[in-house]
Amino acid sequence: MVDRLAAPGDFCNFTAQQSYWNDKWQCHALKIKPGEFYVSNQDIVITTVLGSCIAACVYDQSTGFGGMNHFMLPHMADQDNQVRCLRYGIFAMEQLINQLMKQGSSCANLQLKIAGGGNMLAGTLDIGQQNIDFIETFITDENLHLVSSDTGGNQARRVAFFPASGRMLVNKISHRQDQRLIKEESDYRNETDHQLDAQEVELF
Repeated sequence: MVDRLAAPGDFCNFTAQQSYWNDKWQCHALKIKPGEFYVSNQDIVITTVLGSCIAACVYDQSTGFGGMNHFMLPHMADQDNQVRCLRYGIFAMEQLINQLMKQGSSCANLQLKIAGGGNMLAGTLDIGQQNIDFIETFITDENLHLVSSDTGGNQARRVAFFPASGRMLVNKISHRQDQRLIKEESDYRNETDHQLDAQEVELF
């Protein structure tokens, strides 16, 4: 088997790849951020931290491949603006599933576990619930098999997924750490908007 940590290009989409040795699980770990995903059949762990965002962990026992994505919002307001697609659920799910299918998976064999969608700011637009509604509708419409979910509530989550076995672990984060995550998500959204605005070209 090819070591995907050494050659990740065909199986991931990183804006900033982070790889490190995890002493707790005695394996390599990859941390993904919003708009990123990773697919592998190696004995590694993929991690992320979620507030209102959703992470979908998908595993195919028949091929031994699994993967995780991390998306911020359910839909694009402008469906024709493909430059802004990286953050959105519909693109994130299609991207992840397509990579698994390239490794021999079929939709009938995929097992999904989802986490996230917290309501991080009471009294404001509940983006977390919108994300939950999206992923549940997507799973139903695509006739996918949902094994387990840990969504909603008002706390952030730390997620660890082992793609070679399909195991997913979820830990709730203390409210003291929530504010830092809310700021990170907001900063990421603003930074991405700025970068995308600079990249956009109007075509006539």
